[in-house]
Amino acid sequence: MDGSRRDPHPLIAAAGRGLARAPARFADRFVRLVDETPDARLERVMRSPARRAILEGVFWQMPHQLDRGRAAGMNAAVLWRIAGRRDGGTDDFRLLIADGRARTVRGSSGEPPILTITIDAVDFLKLTTGTLDPMRAYFGGKMALGGDIMFAARVGGLFKVPTPRTRAPTARGPQPR
Repeated sequence: MDGSRRDPHPLIAAAGRGLARAPARFADRFVRLVDETPDARLERVMRSPARRAILEGVFWQMPHQLDRGRAAGMNAAVLWRIAGRRDGGTDDFRLLIADGRARTVRGSSGEPPILTITIDAVDFLKLTTGTLDPMRAYFGGKMALGGDIMFAARVGGLFKVPTPRTRAPTARGPQPR
């Protein structure tokens, strides 16, 4: 060995591997938490000061869940308007997709979005964790779409949406979903 490259300390190497897997672990735990929490409790949490951190965490994850192959050559801005704040307002986030990459930005200013999605905070959590079907949300009036509706049908397929694990059966048998 020429001394120009040293192997990292085993703890540093383990920490690096852990950080590389952090988005997947975060997503798995978050999916499980949303799936197992009653709607009334999710509603209380999303009206508390924790709302901002939760929304920012979800939007931080979005670029990590992008299927880069499916998003190759695509350039679009999607505006998410998350309703249900205590003051009646919305939290706005922009999802920017460009050539197989994505990033999120808090706020609604910037290039005009190709699609605007307005949804309540609890339904947003369920949508992003795979516990709410997007078509049911739209046709059930839980999600409003503005702009290119055809793009809305494509945008869901760009992301690896985590899925909740099936709950273990209880002594009374499997629980309905």
